[in-house]
Amino acid sequence: MGNIYGFLILVIFCYSNIYSQTAPVENLDLKPVFITEKKPVFISTSRNVTAITNTEMKERGAQTLSDALATLPGVSQLTTGAISKPVIRGLFGNRIQINVAGLRLEDQQWEDEHGLGLSDAGVERVELIKGPAALLFGSDAMGGVINVVEEELRDKRPLEQDLNLKLFSNTLGLGVDYGFKKQGKNSFLCRASAENHTDYRSGGGERVPNTRFALYNLKFGHIYQGKNFRSENRLLTSYSAFGFLTDSSQVLAKSDLGRNFNDGPHHSVLLAILSSRNTVHLNDHSTLQLTLGYQSNLRQEQERGNRTDLNLNLNTGSLNASIQQNLPHNWLWTNGFATLFQRNTNNGGRIIVPDASILEGAVFSYIKRLMQSEKYTGAFEAGVRYDRRQINTLRTRDFNTASSLIPPFSKPFDDFNGAIGQSLQFGHWAFKADASTGFRAANLAELAANGLHEGTPNWYLGNPNMKVEQCLNLDLSGTWQLKNFSARGSIFSNRFFNYIYLSPTGTEYFGFPLYRYLQDNAVFKGFETGISWEQAQHLSLSLDYSYLSARRDDGRFLPFIPANRLILNGKYFIPLPERFAMKHFYAAFGMQYVGAQNNPAQYETATPDYTLFNAGLGVQIHAMRILLSGRNLTDRRYVDHLSRLKYLGAYDMGRNIVLNVSWQF
Repeated sequence: MGNIYGFLILVIFCYSNIYSQTAPVENLDLKPVFITEKKPVFISTSRNVTAITNTEMKERGAQTLSDALATLPGVSQLTTGAISKPVIRGLFGNRIQINVAGLRLEDQQWEDEHGLGLSDAGVERVELIKGPAALLFGSDAMGGVINVVEEELRDKRPLEQDLNLKLFSNTLGLGVDYGFKKQGKNSFLCRASAENHTDYRSGGGERVPNTRFALYNLKFGHIYQGKNFRSENRLLTSYSAFGFLTDSSQVLAKSDLGRNFNDGPHHSVLLAILSSRNTVHLNDHSTLQLTLGYQSNLRQEQERGNRTDLNLNLNTGSLNASIQQNLPHNWLWTNGFATLFQRNTNNGGRIIVPDASILEGAVFSYIKRLMQSEKYTGAFEAGVRYDRRQINTLRTRDFNTASSLIPPFSKPFDDFNGAIGQSLQFGHWAFKADASTGFRAANLAELAANGLHEGTPNWYLGNPNMKVEQCLNLDLSGTWQLKNFSARGSIFSNRFFNYIYLSPTGTEYFGFPLYRYLQDNAVFKGFETGISWEQAQHLSLSLDYSYLSARRDDGRFLPFIPANRLILNGKYFIPLPERFAMKHFYAAFGMQYVGAQNNPAQYETATPDYTLFNAGLGVQIHAMRILLSGRNLTDRRYVDHLSRLKYLGAYDMGRNIVLNVSWQF
């Protein structure tokens, strides 16, 4: 697979260079300059929204998208070695919706060790919504939405090209990606990338065996821009492989620093996404938006050498449509519907969840008004939505016969959701208030699991009688800014009804400890606060603190709740004479203090606190950018509360120096 992607990269590189040589001379006579992304400011919404750009990901030395998001306040990651899932305010998996190219990503996210597995190659930025967003995004948006925005057309040149190189000291990782864009009425985009890492080294220099991973991507895009019609079409393909540990004896084994996965347990995922987003301006007041999508997700797990134990094929087709109408007095009214069909098929020797078909349908209505005067600006938002999901599990060999504990079943889930919010900005102040609901149907594992959980001696049993999981979230946030100084804060309470969680029963099944999925009410509440000093192209400082508490109604703590965290980041731009070719030369520093988590759930262990120190350097030389970042510089030996490897005696990653070199031409 790696050789195929390497060949494709070479072909595209040669083709693009031939094309550039045959282009008119006047298109090449431009002063070279490095163009960076624009970071959006989310003022005209009542939701708690932030973003991280591709440049910021590289400056922070992130290895994956989940790793980059975990540098933001209120965001963490649930890890199994290199496998990572984003956690927003204590929620992850099916409670966080991931959108890629305008489509909800479907990648069997119900399992803890099924990571996000996305690279930053070809990603413009990632937008993050904290809190339920079911009104606009539907199911699985209870804790928030992660919107992955693919690269856009930024420069006016007919042809753009860029080449990027990444080196990682800890994992001996190497990554390369190349992309080109041809602009016009019909614009074309293409990007190919390859990245490979060996087993990571924990603090103190010990290698953690079989934590290697590899990411390969090939992306194509076509954008047509007419007078009243725009069509953006994307084809995204990726192949990822992640090694994983199954028992503590593997931690004691010596790492061979290899890059292949033939000899150890590993996941591999082949993903293809086809997306077509179309906008039609019907008249001066109405716009039609139509998004069609198809996804194919093939997930395999080899637990014993080359033998494929788990082989799941998930195919998803979707259609979303809406009409936006501009009404008098700055009102915008949006009405739409969404539908999705999904089929899950088992082809491997081991079955965790049965074959199933899922059909979804939704209708929604959303209204928004932008307010602006000499004294203030703001936005009012409100809307309602109805969703229905039908889940049909199918007879899957001997896994769910009519006489088994969980025979095949057909079950509908439906729910009404809504949201209302207001943002207001005046003088030095900005405020946001938002009340919103969210919901999700139980996933296939929670409904129909019946077997040993991977990497543990525990038997998991689902419950087909699960009710719809619902939540009501209240979020208040505010910012005060005076010249270069700003202070910010947000407080939230997310009330869950029929919260689904896994609990030990104290009994055994076939000689294994039995765990069942149960439901109870729960509350997630907390706050995030911070201060900043921003002096453009001179100095920036920020200090952020996040606090979270999560309990069931009976007072017991919930599992996988991140500890409270303090983050310090600073960047100083070093002035250089005008005659120097180097621009934007900076030195960065950072500190992250993670408190002790002394409130573990029933089957968890407490985790001590730790502190990590980071630093970085960056410079631009004409159309080239060089970034050097260091994470955990003191090589601290630690384990995060959300690390699933802590139960096997493995520690998190030690010192890692990352070099990023980007060249635009």
